[in-house]
Amino acid sequence: MQVKPTKNIAPENLLLEQLHNRDWKELWLKLFGRCAWILRKRYEVKWANQKLQSFSRQIIAEVINKIFIEKVRNWNLTAYPDFEDFIIGAVDSHINNTLNKKSKEVPTEVIEYFAHKKGEVDTDGSQAIVASELREKIFDELKAHEADDDELLVFECIADGIHKPKDIKIELGLSDEDFHNIWRRLKRKREVIKSKLAEDGY
Repeated sequence: MQVKPTKNIAPENLLLEQLHNRDWKELWLKLFGRCAWILRKRYEVKWANQKLQSFSRQIIAEVINKIFIEKVRNWNLTAYPDFEDFIIGAVDSHINNTLNKKSKEVPTEVIEYFAHKKGEVDTDGSQAIVASELREKIFDELKAHEADDDELLVFECIADGIHKPKDIKIELGLSDEDFHNIWRRLKRKREVIKSKLAEDGY
């Protein structure tokens, strides 16, 4: 009998240990330097230093908030045994997601599995560019159909342009089994929500 992998998310006490015992001044400077390097080298931004520094501070603050306050960015101990590697990966990912959202010319999101154009080939889950109001509508419908927090977080990832299962699992700190179970629950709601959206003219 094959043993299924278990979720290996850092418990609350381990997070608090990092929060209270780590040298955050040193880590902040390291993350700040990392942001500047990535923006200059990987994304080749031509911003003035003031804008570069402001953006880097914003990114780091938002990542810390996601980890310790909102608790929507989980520390997957299997993928990142060391906390510093985890938060650096989170910063890298958040820079990418933020820049990708900022690069869109219109306020639209890619949403899988809930809305797609007629005639579009459905391969690994159809994608369509839809108005941001549709994102909110789908979110409301998910809540109305008793979607749990994990399902809503996965949907938010998709709506933010994170489509690949691998990337979603990294973003939320999910194991393969956890992601599969969440996605299966979302799929069960798909047809009902699509029918409701069609009735509402979407």
